[in-house]
Amino acid sequence: MSCPSRSPLTPPTAPDWGLALGISTSDFAARAFTRDPSSLKSIRCFVRDTAVAWGIGAVAEDLTLVVNELTTNAVRHALRSSPQREAKAWLGIAQTAGTVLCAVSDPSPAPPLPHPPRGMAVAGRGLLIVDALTSQWGYAEAAPGKTVWARLNAHAH
Repeated sequence: MSCPSRSPLTPPTAPDWGLALGISTSDFAARAFTRDPSSLKSIRCFVRDTAVAWGIGAVAEDLTLVVNELTTNAVRHALRSSPQREAKAWLGIAQTAGTVLCAVSDPSPAPPLPHPPRGMAVAGRGLLIVDALTSQWGYAEAAPGKTVWARLNAHAH
């Protein structure tokens, strides 16, 4: 995948949530995203670039795939059904003690439910992929909505 290059002084296309709250560190980053498909491409590039900047490029592909599944679920099941056309969800990623934690907060209170795959169907395997690539995942209720999180080993397998 090709990510557009930015100069270091170019502001991100989506606000850096952690910076806006004053909690951004070299080991924490966050971005908003919308139901627009280009928003998800931007998130994937953001995750890959962040992993490389943190020195954990060896797990960038797994991390990007996990985040892609969680953010795609947020778009399909929360943002598209939201009455607000410009509804947003948030991705936060943090690295600590050999672990990377990613969390996606969206406005829907519906819990994420893994479904058994149906034959050769391509859709419906997202949470199975998340489960296979992470050491642990889950969700927590939030007001409003929920946060789905996943933990990955920050070292190459």
